Amino acid sequence: MATSESFLEAQLQLRATLARRVKERRQLSNLSQRDLAERAGVRQALVSQIELSEANVTLDSLVRIAIALDVDLAGLFAANSGDPRVGSGHS
Repeated sequence: MATSESFLEAQLQLRATLARRVKERRQLSNLSQRDLAERAGVRQALVSQIELSEANVTLDSLVRIAIALDVDLAGLFAANSGDPRVGSGHS
């Protein structure tokens, strides 16, 4: 069964948004990729792949990264950068 073009387009767009948001939030927190990886309990290579829009990341890893960045999971996919702590409950 062929994957539809709209699915592929949505997937690319989500990966690009995730890449941008993780990098933005990591930099705002003054964390290196290695620092974030250690906080989240994931490999530094995964953080790099996410920021390059190359990772097929698991939900578990996304949740770990969101927690390490003090942002809710939806905040990692928010198209509008706005406040990177969207939904974290902190101001």
